[in-house]
Amino acid sequence: DDVIDVIREEATEDILKMAGADETAFEGYSVVKNVRTRAPWLFATWLGGLAASVLIGAFEAQLEARVALAAFIPIVLGMGGNVGTQTATIMVRGLATGRVSRDIGSRYFMRETGIGAMLGILYGALLAGYSVVRYGGGGETVQLALTVGLSILTSMTAAATVGSATPLLFDRLNIDPAVATGPVVTTTVDILGILVYFLTAAAFLGGL
Repeated sequence: DDVIDVIREEATEDILKMAGADETAFEGYSVVKNVRTRAPWLFATWLGGLAASVLIGAFEAQLEARVALAAFIPIVLGMGGNVGTQTATIMVRGLATGRVSRDIGSRYFMRETGIGAMLGILYGALLAGYSVVRYGGGGETVQLALTVGLSILTSMTAAATVGSATPLLFDRLNIDPAVATGPVVTTTVDILGILVYFLTAAAFLGGL
């Protein structure tokens, strides 16, 4: 029972660290103490969101010319963000339990990147098909479908790469992956998602 309790406590600690919190969430600490604990982690995410908004503003002309592009921004960012979080969680937990080590880290890195790519192909094809149905036929619709489909594929692959590489990098630098991985992955994946989406749109639809 004691061993099980220790395992549970360690698992809880890792989960809280990845969420930018600690034991103060459960130990009856004051609201101010909890705010101080969580604010730095959220500030990193806030900066990432601010950077993403600046990037979107840089492509404002494209959005005005093709309003349909704006409709797909949430799903491109959301799918990439979820894949990045899933992958990072798996890697952080693997490092904490010893299932993933520095010696075999590259193997898991390649595996998770491959999984991200396969998921990207699946959901990219689904989103491309939806865009054709939603906006009808025509040359520009096909270009839009290629844009959103390839954007999903690229962003999800990149998210899996970032999500798996970041914990391994922090582990090699002797930085607790559970503490630092969350904000880095979230911020990086959002910025990459925006860049990928609009650069792909520029390639297929023009307008840059």
